[in-house]
Amino acid sequence: MDKESRGLEISEFNGRGYDRTLIFKTWCVAFLTQDDEYTVNTYMERHMETDEVFVLLKGEATLYIGLERTPVKMEPCKLYNCTVGTWHNIVVSPDASVLIAENSDTDKTNTEYHYL
Repeated sequence: MDKESRGLEISEFNGRGYDRTLIFKTWCVAFLTQDDEYTVNTYMERHMETDEVFVLLKGEATLYIGLERTPVKMEPCKLYNCTVGTWHNIVVSPDASVLIAENSDTDKTNTEYHYL
């Protein structure tokens, strides 16, 4: 590694689904791509201890907000912040890639689910 590269980590995710690609102390950056779980809106979730940020990198994605499932069609390179306690879910196109940032300890113990 040359001097300019020291201290730089480069990560990518080429699979399908949700991958917590980078975790550092209290924060996490993940990639989301299309798989069976993200093709239809079958449940809503809300995180009780963190906001969750979504950024559409390519393709198409729709966030569903609230138990009324209000659709929000995402635009590339815009930050969509679902604040703590907000019911939400995301549906993506087969070619989509979404970047997600949230607390690293976000899991089923501090997330509630509402199945449709």
